[in-house]
Order: sequence, then C-alpha cells, then structure tokens
Amino acid sequence: MKVVQPIRDMDVLQQFYDIAREHDKHLRKGEVSWELILLVGFNTSLRVSDFTRFRVRDLRGHDYAQIQAKKTGKEARVLINPSARREINRLLTGRVPDEYIFQSKQRDAAHKRRPISRQRVYQIMNLIAKKAGVEDRIGCHTLRKTFGYHYYKMTGDVVSLQRILCHSYRRETLVYIGVIDENIDESLMKFRLVGRR
Repeated sequence: MKVVQPIRDMDVLQQFYDIAREHDKHLRKGEVSWELILLVGFNTSLRVSDFTRFRVRDLRGHDYAQIQAKKTGKEARVLINPSARREINRLLTGRVPDEYIFQSKQRDAAHKRRPISRQRVYQIMNLIAKKAGVEDRIGCHTLRKTFGYHYYKMTGDVVSLQRILCHSYRRETLVYIGVIDENIDESLMKFRLVGRR
C-alpha cells in the first residue's frame, strides 16, 4: 500500500490554494469551502477527524484551536498562525456560531446538519490534486504531513514538531513527514559503485 506524502513543492501548494479559491467563487450557501479545508488542514496540524468537528464559535476570533483528539483522546491546543487566522476569520464571517465549519447535507435525528465525513475531505483533496495535475497519492493525511514537513523545513525543530504531532519518538516524526525517505532518495542519487564518473 502506498503511503501519502506531504506536498513539498511550494508552487504546487499555491496551486492547491488557487484551485480551492476558484472553486469557492461559485460556492452556494451551505456548501463546503475548499479553501477553508486547506487553511485549517495545512495550518493547525490536526487530523481531519478532529478539525471537521469544529463549529464556527471554536475558530472564529480565536488565536488557538482547542479540541479533544478523536484518535488519542488527548486535549489539543494549537496556535493558529496570524495570517491563517485572518483568512479563517474572513471565511467564517457571517456564519452562525453553532454550525459546523464544514457542514454535510446529512442531518441528525434533531434535523441539524452534521459535519462532513473524512471520506468527503478525501474526495475534495483528490479533486484538487487532479485539477493540479498531481499524480502522487493524496489523502487526508496529506494535510497534516504537509504542515509537518514545512514546519520542519522552516524551523529545523523536530523536538517541537514531535510534540505538536503527539508522536512518541523523533524518528517517528521524521518518517511521518517524509524527511527520512527524502534523505534516502538524495543519498541514493549520489551513490554510485560502477559506471562512468
């Protein structure tokens, strides 16, 4: 089984945002904002199963995103960087505080809209990837891995990243964000025992 990788190329990352913004120009009320998925996913380090449960009141106007992680049960409090926070606030302007930021068309027993599923985020990520011409395997973890990869490349701080991602070991973090594979690929490109020099 192929493992999803982070989006390493900043130009491709920008292309994802451009495609999402173009999609959102034609967004009808109550539909899911692709740009908001990317903003929250690429900037909070949270799993999709956690951030799809956010309500407007949980994010709008806040410096931090707080949630109890569905997978681990741990409390997570993540600073949202100022530029992402401005864009998130812009996209949430005028929204009802109690509604999910990513609402499904499905309703619960009380006729209230449910949050979108992880599978829906997967579909959206793959639609964006297809439009961007990306052939690498893309999935929900692409969001979190992309955050981790670029955080590490910008800071070089694996200890903080390990803590942010709630990993037990540094090596686990470096494998997760694809840095070890990248380093192996780079070393193998330079490695040569036979042939012309």
